[in-house]
Amino acid sequence: MNKYKFTDYDLKYRHCLEKERGGKISDEEFYKYIQKLRRWMKKFMKVVKEWVEEKPWEAEQLSRLVDSWEEEKKNKKLYEKLAKIKKLPIAGLKKVLIPVLEKQQYDKLEFSKPEIDRDVIIKLTVQDNKEDREEYDSRSQLKKLLKQAIENTNWRLMSEGVYYKLGILTGKLRGYENDEDLLKLAVKSNKL
Repeated sequence: MNKYKFTDYDLKYRHCLEKERGGKISDEEFYKYIQKLRRWMKKFMKVVKEWVEEKPWEAEQLSRLVDSWEEEKKNKKLYEKLAKIKKLPIAGLKKVLIPVLEKQQYDKLEFSKPEIDRDVIIKLTVQDNKEDREEYDSRSQLKKLLKQAIENTNWRLMSEGVYYKLGILTGKLRGYENDEDLLKLAVKSNKL
């Protein structure tokens, strides 16, 4: 009969240690090692408990930090996608859109005065220089171009879409700045 009582977790840990060391560990040696770890853990837990009681605010902040690390680890691919989103200011947005639009014969890109709240909303206006393009085709092509051009940025075409009158097209773009909103964008584009 074995005089040492090990839990299933102890035995798994022992197996890992034996793999690392490349040899067997005797029951007595492993028992002493486990007891030493348990004593150290009790002291550590006592110190942590005292610290939490003395400094609850710091403990709460540390807890939030650890939670955010776990969240990031759990959603690694999502956070990688978030890191790839380009945070463009309005001037950068213009630089992205002008060449794409001009290539498809949309010209004279203008932005209205921005509405600033939690996000930034700007109205854009362009002129369709392709006279034989029908209204429906012009609207749908512009909508598609805008979505593709700003797909990996912090800007999105608002749900009201694109309007057309006599070769002038208008639409609204929403710019997101904080990470929480950008994370939602990453989730939507990931189709999660």
